[in-house]
Amino acid sequence: MIRHSIRSSRSIALCFSLGVIAAVGIAGCTASEPGSDELPVEPSVQHQRITQDKIAALSEGQFLSLDLSENTVFAIDYSKAPVDYSRIKLSTREGKEVLLETQMAAVENGDYGDYPAPVFREASDQRFRIASDPAYFGVLTQSELDQLKVDGYFYSETPPPAPQSRPQSDDGCVHAVCEICVDNDTGGSPVTWEQGTYTCYLVEHTWC
Repeated sequence: MIRHSIRSSRSIALCFSLGVIAAVGIAGCTASEPGSDELPVEPSVQHQRITQDKIAALSEGQFLSLDLSENTVFAIDYSKAPVDYSRIKLSTREGKEVLLETQMAAVENGDYGDYPAPVFREASDQRFRIASDPAYFGVLTQSELDQLKVDGYFYSETPPPAPQSRPQSDDGCVHAVCEICVDNDTGGSPVTWEQGTYTCYLVEHTWC
């Protein structure tokens, strides 16, 4: 796996978009040492799939609240039907409520230097994931999580999944995985990195 952190000084032009991959929570009670190349060990993480069906079942004017105070990864799945993001609120550990649609716009309109901005509605598998801690996704090593906290964003390339895709070297496609964290108040990179003050997204896509 080739991993790179996004830095504005880089001039590499990659054509990629973003969506979400399946991530499995790791049960445990300790974390890796800072700078470690091992995956951090996190408390038991729950996974919930969110579809338009859940929103359609709400009463008029009611919102679907995603509780980010728990160790939960929410997969927003629009593979069967478009999701009305304007009716989803993120509830943080501090009791703050943030409209998902507003935060998605902040992410997509962010400055990513030479790289395209994330486009959540164009994910390769038509879903993306949300959590209050990037470690809950179970994808990045501790050293990569440390770098994420420097940039607010981490990008990596992986081989396309088999057998649907040919090797990257054969078809010229780039399979990209990104984790992005945003401050719940400003919509920019987290300021303090205190738990409950930011929200993280895991997205992937394949550009050819």
